[in-house]
Amino acid sequence: VSGDPMDQFTIRASSGEILTSRALDRETVNLYRLLVNATDNSQPRPLYSQTEVLLTILDYNDHVPLYSPEFYSIELNETYSGTYLVQLNCTDGDEINTENTQLSYRIVSGNASVFRVNSTGAVSLTAAGSLDYEQDTLHRLSVECSDAGNPRLSSNAVTLVTVLPINEHTPSFAQPVYNFTISESSAVGFIITTLSAADNDLGADGSIKYAIESGNNPLTFFLDSVTGALGLRRTLDRTQDSEFRLIVSAADGGGLIGRTIININISDVNNNDPVCNRQTFSFQTSENITARVEVGRLSCSDADTGVSGRLQYSITIGNTGGRFSIDASDGRLFVTGPVSRSVQAVYSLLVDVSDQGSPARSISVTVLVEVQAVNRFAPVFLGAPYTANVLENATIGTTVSQINASDADSEEFGRVSYSIVSGNGDNVFLIDRLSGAIVLATTLDYESNRSYLLTAEA
Repeated sequence: VSGDPMDQFTIRASSGEILTSRALDRETVNLYRLLVNATDNSQPRPLYSQTEVLLTILDYNDHVPLYSPEFYSIELNETYSGTYLVQLNCTDGDEINTENTQLSYRIVSGNASVFRVNSTGAVSLTAAGSLDYEQDTLHRLSVECSDAGNPRLSSNAVTLVTVLPINEHTPSFAQPVYNFTISESSAVGFIITTLSAADNDLGADGSIKYAIESGNNPLTFFLDSVTGALGLRRTLDRTQDSEFRLIVSAADGGGLIGRTIININISDVNNNDPVCNRQTFSFQTSENITARVEVGRLSCSDADTGVSGRLQYSITIGNTGGRFSIDASDGRLFVTGPVSRSVQAVYSLLVDVSDQGSPARSISVTVLVEVQAVNRFAPVFLGAPYTANVLENATIGTTVSQINASDADSEEFGRVSYSIVSGNGDNVFLIDRLSGAIVLATTLDYESNRSYLLTAEA
């Protein structure tokens, strides 16, 4: 036998059977051309003939598909908008265009419905798949490459997909607006609330710093930049600031900023005394009052709000006989019945002005009410009519008569003055306007006028 340089075959001389003498490898030699001689035993020269034997080696699935390389690694931003990721390279040493080299791919682990591989070994994202650093930072895919032979042979390659973070999330507060009410008596350092903003990014991009951007003027509040604790930096006075509107920001490490509004209402504490525009009020009233009449009004205020700023008035001292009353809500003072200046010219009242806070705060003020006299009575002459005799030789200045009148009124309205209103045409007599004494103002003449009829007025 010739055509077998590697001695792959043997032939049985007696039967002509061709046998393999060692393992064949189609991928090395797939066709053998053997030249076989057949000889007889004739003598002296044996006869022979030759024939060519073509041996075609059929393929057997003896090669495992192999990846080159066996490990793939790629890095992608989590916002990657494409689909194609990497091309895997797998080959099979068996005969081409046969089932033994018909390759297929499948992801056997690490898929999570995000990745797929096609028939040519191209790895890509599925239509619904996306990368999210916050969910998975690393995907480890094991991709199997198998042939269609019998037996079926396969191998696996590892593909690492590293997801790189992108600052895609803005910090957000749970509410766009927060409303709080605190007492104006709250102590410095009082924590109003602890704010919290969420950022779904990881690492520095998810690290949040808090700050008050506006509304904190003067510096009334503090905000811990790390914990979000919002507290009181200074004492409060509701009369100066009753409410605050703060704009608070939450910034992540990548520069994205979320904001919220903090409304803080300051509730009142009864920390102010009532104040009146004077310590002593002076009013006047007439003594001829017969019904309830307003004589004046106290002007007072309280810097607190609500019930703590609502005033009430009461007379505590000096209201002898209950002749005065005061409106408890507005401070109007009334005289409730007749008063007499001759009995008491001035009433001194002590008025308590208190708020309705808890505990209540109060002050006392003095109210002076002067009773003004009214000319109610006409003077009355005592002993009228009056008669008198005088000698004609009486000297000038001689007292002729003394008239006297009284008046039940008091002070100036009870003081009487006198005058001659008729009968003294020649001005013979004078009258003292204060005492009522009638005196001779000139000499008399009995023969001319023996009598005079004077009319005096008081």
